[in-house]
Amino acid sequence: MSDFLSKFGKDNYDKLESEQKSSREKNEPKSEEIQEETKVETAPSTSSNSEKQPTQSRYYSNMAQRDANNDRSDEEVEVDPDYRKNKRRKQGVIIAGSLLAGILLFFIYYQMVHVKMEDFVGKPVSEARSWIADNDLEMELTQQYSNEYEENQIFSQSVPEKDKVRKGKTVQFVSSKGADPEDVIPLPDFSQMAQPDIVNWIEENHAKNLKVVYEFSESMKQGEFIRLEIRDSNIAAEEYKRKDSAAVYLSKGEEVFAKDITVPDFSNKPKEEVEQWAKTNMIEMEYEEEDSNIIEANLIISQSVKAEEKIAKKDQMKVKVSLGKATIVPNFGELTPDEASEQTGLVLLVKQKFHSDVSYGKLISQSIEAGTKLTGQEDSAVTVVYSLGRPYLRDYRGQLDGDLPRLFYEDYQSKGANVNYIVKYVDSPEIKGSIVGMSAFNQFINMTYTVEVEISRNDTVSPVSVPVDMGDDE
Repeated sequence: MSDFLSKFGKDNYDKLESEQKSSREKNEPKSEEIQEETKVETAPSTSSNSEKQPTQSRYYSNMAQRDANNDRSDEEVEVDPDYRKNKRRKQGVIIAGSLLAGILLFFIYYQMVHVKMEDFVGKPVSEARSWIADNDLEMELTQQYSNEYEENQIFSQSVPEKDKVRKGKTVQFVSSKGADPEDVIPLPDFSQMAQPDIVNWIEENHAKNLKVVYEFSESMKQGEFIRLEIRDSNIAAEEYKRKDSAAVYLSKGEEVFAKDITVPDFSNKPKEEVEQWAKTNMIEMEYEEEDSNIIEANLIISQSVKAEEKIAKKDQMKVKVSLGKATIVPNFGELTPDEASEQTGLVLLVKQKFHSDVSYGKLISQSIEAGTKLTGQEDSAVTVVYSLGRPYLRDYRGQLDGDLPRLFYEDYQSKGANVNYIVKYVDSPEIKGSIVGMSAFNQFINMTYTVEVEISRNDTVSPVSVPVDMGDDE
């Protein structure tokens, strides 16, 4: 195309015009030739008419041919200046349009196969991944710990913002894994810090496992430090790592509740119903037990807050619970053992023991104090002990030595007297093992006493046979 257009320059145009002029001169017949042809045409012919006619025909044909050539030469040589100018302008427009169309096609193609990179620094990985997929690119992602960027935030990309990247290419991204959990971040003295300072410290140090817990406190003002708890008690505050779980407890102040709970009428209602209502409404209920001859056991006698009144959560309230009809423990010192045994409403156990200072038949003790009210929910067993006076040592002569342990236990030791014996074997005509003598007998003795018992050791006497009654023979 450039060769073609070069012909339309000024120098080339003049050259072209000169060539056309030379061609025109070459095609025009010379004057001598014209004159000769004329002479030939006007000379008398000695030939016949048949020979003259072809010659004339050729002459006129040659003349017509020269006229046609002259006409064509005139048309080629004649050039309109405006025509040339318009033609050059038209050709320039065509060339410029073609060039512009080529540039436009290249631009469209370039735009189709390239995409302008966006800035994903500080943005989540999911956003970059979605953009990469939408623009036919590949993504290569690596992760590193970072204190500056949050977890799964991008902090580096291989292609800068606004740069063109060809579709199908791979773009490298580096995202944050968050702060390194193995870093040691010594905990400050939170008790000396205000609430905003504590929260800021946790955020600045990326201590995600250190939680701020708010709880109500009646003694601490709102926002004040209450305590620090590290789950692993073996970890000191100055050795704390990001991965360790811990909690800073701050006060929410005293909890205030609206008085919007209506108190029901608990009269004659079971205690269990009151307990369930108190638990549901977070009421601090106090239970006081009292016997009643009218209200059955475990039913409510009275309540400190009247029915239909309004109270708030954690308010205190008291109810009286019936123990049922009570049995009053009598003074058994005023009763004889026989009279004591006749008391009803009690599980009574009457015992008798020796006593050196309390005379026979008098009360030594009772297990429940006189005047005590006993109900069915309590142990109503009462043990009453009456005195047998001083111990009296019996005469055991004629008994066998094998019976002594039982006799001394039943007669003295089981009744509170520490009476014992010692054995002395003597020669005696009585059968062996028989008690033949005592150092004392048939007399009052002290609560602690030891008696000497003489036992026969005569083994020459045969034991007396005791006949066995076999019954009457029929």
